[in-house]
Amino acid sequence: MLYICFMRKHLLYLFICFSISAVAQKPITLKKKFYGSYQGEIPAFKLDVGTDNVDVDAVAILIKIDADSVDITVGNNALHGIYHVLFEGKNYIVLDCRMDGQLAGERIVVYNRGKRISRDGLFPQPSSFLEKIKD
Repeated sequence: MLYICFMRKHLLYLFICFSISAVAQKPITLKKKFYGSYQGEIPAFKLDVGTDNVDVDAVAILIKIDADSVDITVGNNALHGIYHVLFEGKNYIVLDCRMDGQLAGERIVVYNRGKRISRDGLFPQPSSFLEKIKD
């Protein structure tokens, strides 16, 4: 009986220590080498508006990533917002961007090699790949 009580206390202590260490992880930050401007094009696509299909032309996109903010320019529409690192994989980093005036967030994947990123388009926009340019 004493042994069971002793084991319960140790199990509770182990669970508390594990919970605290899991919460106390360091936040993931984006390295300086990934800051800068990226340019690309959102491909043309068809938009279903009830009874008709509307062709949407390709449009230029420019994304500028700084230490604590992101600017996205699609055609003549400019958006500003903040980002945080959602996930860091072996070959890429996923950013979750919250843009001012938008309910849905933007998702940007920064690849470790090749100086390129991809932007997951909001439905029905297709995803687009962007290359880093010199400022």
